[in-house]
Amino acid sequence: MLKDTSPPARTLVLACLAAAFVLAFAGQLRTGATTSDDLFYEQHVISGDIGAFAAELAAGAGRFHHYLHVGLTALPYRLDSEPARKAISLTVFAAAMASCAFLAATVAGLPALGLLAMLLAVAFYQDNWHHNIVSSYPLVFDSGLLCISWAGYCLWRHGRTGRTRLVVLANILAFAAYCHFEAFLCYAPLLCAVVWLAGERYDRPKRERLRTMARANIGLAVYLVTYVAYRALHPSQYEGNALDLTSPLRILETVLAYSQSALPLGAFHLDVEYVNRFPVITNGLVLDFTGYLRQLTANWPRLSPAWLGLSVVTGGLAYHLLSRGPDRVRARLLPACLVLYAAYCPNFLIGLSPKYQEPTSHGITWYVTSTFSAYAWSVGLALAALWLCGRVSGRSRKGLAAGLAVLAAAVALVNASVNASVLESKIAAASRWRMARLAVKSPDFDALPDGATLVAPDLFAPVNVEITHPGYWDAWFAHRTGKRLHVLERIDPVAPPGLPVYALRRLSGPTDAATSLLLARVTRLGPPRPDPYAPRPDQPALLADAASVISDATNRYPDILYEDAGVWRLISAMAMGRRKLSETTLTGRAIPVDSLAMVPSWRLAVGAPSDLTLRFGEGCSPPEHSISGPIVWIGDSGVLRLTNSGGQPVAARLACNLVAMTPVRVLVTGPGFTKEIDARALSTPVTLPLRLPPGKSRLEMRVLPPSPGAAKRLGLVGAALLPDMAPQAMPSSGPR
Repeated sequence: MLKDTSPPARTLVLACLAAAFVLAFAGQLRTGATTSDDLFYEQHVISGDIGAFAAELAAGAGRFHHYLHVGLTALPYRLDSEPARKAISLTVFAAAMASCAFLAATVAGLPALGLLAMLLAVAFYQDNWHHNIVSSYPLVFDSGLLCISWAGYCLWRHGRTGRTRLVVLANILAFAAYCHFEAFLCYAPLLCAVVWLAGERYDRPKRERLRTMARANIGLAVYLVTYVAYRALHPSQYEGNALDLTSPLRILETVLAYSQSALPLGAFHLDVEYVNRFPVITNGLVLDFTGYLRQLTANWPRLSPAWLGLSVVTGGLAYHLLSRGPDRVRARLLPACLVLYAAYCPNFLIGLSPKYQEPTSHGITWYVTSTFSAYAWSVGLALAALWLCGRVSGRSRKGLAAGLAVLAAAVALVNASVNASVLESKIAAASRWRMARLAVKSPDFDALPDGATLVAPDLFAPVNVEITHPGYWDAWFAHRTGKRLHVLERIDPVAPPGLPVYALRRLSGPTDAATSLLLARVTRLGPPRPDPYAPRPDQPALLADAASVISDATNRYPDILYEDAGVWRLISAMAMGRRKLSETTLTGRAIPVDSLAMVPSWRLAVGAPSDLTLRFGEGCSPPEHSISGPIVWIGDSGVLRLTNSGGQPVAARLACNLVAMTPVRVLVTGPGFTKEIDARALSTPVTLPLRLPPGKSRLEMRVLPPSPGAAKRLGLVGAALLPDMAPQAMPSSGPR
């Protein structure tokens, strides 16, 4: 493996590689879907017509690879376990990555190259694109690359042994790879190069090498004939799949953009609104790499242990491999060109389609073949690092190896922190399936009658680009429970469904390790408490007289805070382990389902609900989103409706920020109250002391001087009506 390396040292190197892989990808087991495509495949698996769906796609696109593509993508969805699906996908993913590194090491005759390339591929893998093959296309693209890699190894072994059956096996493997996806056709020249280099290594005559090349491409010829014939019989119905050869320069730009984005941190300048967020440290967008490094440095105590562990393992193992690697690595032109070709070739056929020729128009649509470019870049970087360290010896070599190892560790740390935000979003996406699976395990779910309505807005919550198609959750629950449920995102305020109606809500956070949810039988539909920012303040809300809070067995000590009949209540929801579930039943009179929340096991001093209500009236716009909060605009005048539902006059205060693009004076008049406010700054904090009689009152805000036709002269941000000395809900100084 390495010079003067003992068996225990080799075992330690392999263990470090395995540790790096676990640190980099262990979180994938908790992730969910990242595209709508794979959810569509799962829906067809559930309905049992995945074969017809594959045939429809193949005929419509004129590409018969959809038969294998869809079949392999849908295969894991026959397992009713998301971790099991991910485990299978990660196994094939690791095998493809290791096979590429092994083939490179075999052809170069450098075991250290394979180990270092595998390490860099793991540490520098970028998970910041929505078509992530580990999450969305298990067994498809990685298995195709696995076939290509082993086809190349079979051809290398044939150059050594001359066995004809190895050429036959290579053809079968290459044909299988081409059937996965057309982009693998671009690897055919690499297979020919492997034949040539093997013949050169083992002194095969040039004529024999050429004959072997011809025989090694029989599978390619069969595929091309089949592909062209199928395409002629099934013209593509999708405009984006047509070839666009009108601009060779645009094709080249497309290939370069997709391939170079796979370089370590090469995607930092792309899609900053989607990636490059630091979830643990800040939610701010990172617009440049130096800015990101400043955030990383300033917040180093909050770095994840997994990121630090991956960085340490990467740096330490890279130093070991570079300082103890081969003494003199030959700089050969042909292998270097092959590595460079492998970095760009998988994206060539993608660049021929107008659908993906986007770098010159509106940016890059991430594509799966970018990952294959990353493997080639890993081999190239490993080869360059070994060559540099092989040029020097002694302390100079150790110093150079240490410098390169520190650089690799830093890149691994930054890359892991970027990947964490994408991982977080995919874990949040998976929370929908975690809560659905937990719900169907509950004995209370058996009480739902066939044909009932289940209102579950959390199942429809979008996370990035995942889309559940209409009827998805109906089919999901029918497949797993045998019940025909009507699963809705929300209740139509115009035509609410008739009872029975049930509600399913998630109480825990989307990324929490333990899942807690509410399963309630709705007893009636009523209006919620008045909400001044609601577009339809009086639309129906879900109310129940009994609700079950279900937690998985690891969530043992939460508290439940809820409002019942105008009184806030706090109860414990400790796990009792019935059927590996914790179930706490809340009973009351028409509990608002949306009022329940999980809180830590701390004492809370909860104040009584306020009798005061603020609603916006005539002259006020619907609320708009702003950075500081919802903002309501007023032209020349606007009316605020104040309600004191108590039986006695009450001292209150109206607090808000006045936002004015140009300096204005505001005249405020109300019950026994008149005040003029001079709003000269862009934002002016205002607190108005009021004394409100029982019942309804009006507060009018008039902008001076008037400006006819102006719709947005004054903005109110965060307006709230509060009683003086209102009690606060605060956690105590320590746990129970």
